[in-house]
Amino acid sequence: MTHFMKSRKSGRRYQRGIGVPAAVFVITILALLAVAINELVSQNSETFQEEVLLTRAFYAAESGAGFALNALFPPEEFPLYQNGVAPTAICDAGPREYELTVDGLGGCEISVTCEVDAAVDDVEYYTITSVGTCADVTRTVQVRTSFDE
Repeated sequence: MTHFMKSRKSGRRYQRGIGVPAAVFVITILALLAVAINELVSQNSETFQEEVLLTRAFYAAESGAGFALNALFPPEEFPLYQNGVAPTAICDAGPREYELTVDGLGGCEISVTCEVDAAVDDVEYYTITSVGTCADVTRTVQVRTSFDE
């Protein structure tokens, strides 16, 4: 009977030793998986924030180009734009700076320049360059147009 008990005890000893390494292995794998998922979520969040800033900067630059086009070609139905100054004066004024405060573009800045590229057959050709900056992200919109009276 003692011989039977000895073999039973030695069998338990082997079974007890394999459970601890298996548990440590599973816990290690789960910890590595949790770290990898956390890193993925963090990178995704940073990418999303950068995309939002890029979009805001693009729309800020597009707004600046629109401001310049309105000044260069003032609408007839808005006499406020036509205050006796030649519409092409925007190109002579140098860079114009705007700081936006509207919802969605608040805190963004715009720098707009206009250059006369060429005059062909009494038609002047302009290049409007608008740079929109939101936080540390910058986008540029360039418009080429002509003015024919």
